[in-house]
Amino acid sequence: MVELIGEMIICLVVALLIGFLIGWLFARALEIEEYNMDYDELAIREDDYSNQIKELKLKYKKEKEALLKQEKKNRELKSELMKKVTLLQEKEAELKEFESVLIKAEETISKLKGR
Repeated sequence: MVELIGEMIICLVVALLIGFLIGWLFARALEIEEYNMDYDELAIREDDYSNQIKELKLKYKKEKEALLKQEKKNRELKSELMKKVTLLQEKEAELKEFESVLIKAEETISKLKGR
């Protein structure tokens, strides 16, 4: 009887050790799976962030090109405006000169009529 009880205790201890071993292995497997899930989630986030960065770089490049194009157009328009202002000043000077010639002509006509 003592022998039977001893064998039962040994079997229970062995079963207990096997149970702890299986539980420990199962817990490790879950930790590894959880780690892999976290790693996968981080990899997905990294891919998303990389795509966002690529999109932002492309958008920045396009906006920079548009800015340079507008600056070039602005310089061209400014140059045209300066040419037109110069031409306007020249025409204004011609007009004043023509006006002075007309005034002299009117004075000459008045003098000739007055005689």
